[in-house]
Amino acid sequence: MLEASIKRSGPDRWAEHEFGRAKLGDRRRLRRLKQIAARFAEQPSASIPKSCSGWGQTKAAYRFFGHPGITSKALLEPHQERTRERCTPEPLVLVVQDTTGLTYGERAGLGLVGCGADGVKGLWLHSSMAFTEQGRALGLVRAEHWRRDPAGFGKAAKRHERPTAEKESQRWLNSFNDCVEWAQAAPATRWVNVADREADIYELFATAAPHPEVGVLVRARHNRKTVEGADLEEVIKTTQLAGRVEITVPRKPGVAARKACLEVRYAQVKVKAPARCRGEGLTLWLVEAREVSDQGGAIHWRLLTNLPVENLEAALEKLKWYRLRWQIEEYHRILKSGCQAQARQLETGDSLIKVLMLDIIVAWRVLELSRAARQNQAEALEAHFCPEEIEVLKKHRARSSGKEPATFDLRAAVRAVAQMGGFLGRKGDGEPGAMTLWRGLQVLAHLVLGWRLAKSCG
Repeated sequence: MLEASIKRSGPDRWAEHEFGRAKLGDRRRLRRLKQIAARFAEQPSASIPKSCSGWGQTKAAYRFFGHPGITSKALLEPHQERTRERCTPEPLVLVVQDTTGLTYGERAGLGLVGCGADGVKGLWLHSSMAFTEQGRALGLVRAEHWRRDPAGFGKAAKRHERPTAEKESQRWLNSFNDCVEWAQAAPATRWVNVADREADIYELFATAAPHPEVGVLVRARHNRKTVEGADLEEVIKTTQLAGRVEITVPRKPGVAARKACLEVRYAQVKVKAPARCRGEGLTLWLVEAREVSDQGGAIHWRLLTNLPVENLEAALEKLKWYRLRWQIEEYHRILKSGCQAQARQLETGDSLIKVLMLDIIVAWRVLELSRAARQNQAEALEAHFCPEEIEVLKKHRARSSGKEPATFDLRAAVRAVAQMGGFLGRKGDGEPGAMTLWRGLQVLAHLVLGWRLAKSCG
């Protein structure tokens, strides 16, 4: 358990907790890092000049990100240490990995993100985030970034001729290997690596075979052949229905949440090794969930895992885990739209990467706050907000409702932040999303500053 005195309880103390262990070779650099991180957390959508107070602070921030002695690895490591601490007491940790592209326009040292040899320039980011089974985001296990060289455009057509280590698909294996390292250091925790269709490569399952300490759960992209000659589609068609389950499909921008009834089937399969790989094949488990619907866009998931699925309960467990993958998409949306990562105005790719390391950790904080708004838990309010923030939120809530709140827990506080960002909180509105939260955090930062100034003036 983390000491209450250093838990996240406001931007400054949050920055101290997540970045205080950074090894930057100089106390002044460490102090500057914590100052910048706290200001980014206060105003996730703000530019560097807007989040910093004055030209002196802004100039110091630009100098910090341009310093050759400060690396992206050094900026991320203290957060990874804290993430590892948060994972250790958990009985189950799901590490969800996914890739997104960030576009920055014409800057020095960037690579291809768009299509074509003269496409949009930017960076690729591959995030591996740890979650509890209940959906609490524990932090980043790995954040891999790279620049796609325009000179290498077209080499994907010959990808089958190159070893995995020389391809971008190696990122899926890197994430798994990090999970193995973390699992060996925390053997009491069960670890599962979760990914979408792009991770459906044979080498990932082959890498996982000698490491039972980490499970793999991937949405199938290829209709693989089994050693018996049938393909996965043929196998599942001859498998009897195991049961049905109803799930809630979360809302997306412009699309309301809905209920979906899924038919569930599962089977053990031995998939054939591709020609580029050695061996007789691998024994895996196949889980299919298909929505009972005549509408277009109905859900159809076909999952492959190295974990046993011997009954309906185990199949439903894997489907529950896979559904957490939506959170990594929400996280990347927060990073781009909420933290405005693509709007950073720095001249070089190296500087942009360093700023990105702070943005991805701030985006995790916003993701966790959005989860807190959806939970009726006994999680301490003080773990997320400092006393001044709580006081301001209570006053704001009383002003909007016309009376002092009888109870004020974490969920009420997060909803109050969202209302500052435009969330109406009507009966049919559901819970606030990340967009209203990151807007609300900026308003809260200004209100707290005004509160402090008013108190200092007596």
